[in-house]
Amino acid sequence: MMSLIPQFHRGGLSAISRILDNYENMFSNLEGHQAYAPSFDVRETEKAYYLDGDLPGVQQKDLKIEFENEHCLNIKAHSERESTSENGSWWVSERSVGDFRRTFNFPATIDQDHTQAHLKNGVLSLEVPKIAETHNRKKVDILD
Repeated sequence: MMSLIPQFHRGGLSAISRILDNYENMFSNLEGHQAYAPSFDVRETEKAYYLDGDLPGVQQKDLKIEFENEHCLNIKAHSERESTSENGSWWVSERSVGDFRRTFNFPATIDQDHTQAHLKNGVLSLEVPKIAETHNRKKVDILD
């Protein structure tokens, strides 16, 4: 039996965010739209953010990664599969297909020029370097 509310092994804001994503997808699918939000793992180091997302069936030509600004990254893609079964009708169709867009907002300024992306075996991996903050503040002398 399938539950309408997914079970999470870890709590916190990521669980709440995923529930809201699933809620939005459930209603967009009820309205007849083919939309979904693939899962991503995001981790941070001192110098970069790392994103790994499951994108089964997405071809490189159908994937677009672009920066909205110095803190925001958008990932858009399209995936599809045959809508009919060769040997009869589908009993269950649970795999996600269609268009999606994921937006990631980072607290640090990101280095757009050195961001790297790889798509291998249905997994999109991104390394998004941070721009080092300069601590060289110039002092302004006050004249008499």
